[in-house]
Amino acid sequence: RERDKLNFRYPGSGGESYWDVIGRLKPVIVELERQRQSVLVISHLAVQRCIYGYFTGEAMEKIPYLDLAMHSVIELRPTPHGTKVAVTPL
Repeated sequence: RERDKLNFRYPGSGGESYWDVIGRLKPVIVELERQRQSVLVISHLAVQRCIYGYFTGEAMEKIPYLDLAMHSVIELRPTPHGTKVAVTPL
């Protein structure tokens, strides 16, 4: 698992790899991009990493290793020149 988090699929019923999560999130990301108002997403860390990685332009291989703050609100504000990130601890 530690050697290849992107492709490792957790065993058992419902076990997913990061690739599986990314595939499942594609329609969600399309909807997020269409929004013109703020959206609050509450999710597990793997989902947060995928959304953060997409909007900040991280390489796919780095997504499973992103160090995101826990117990925080992470604001992603897309701009014409990239995504601005603000972290507010709870």
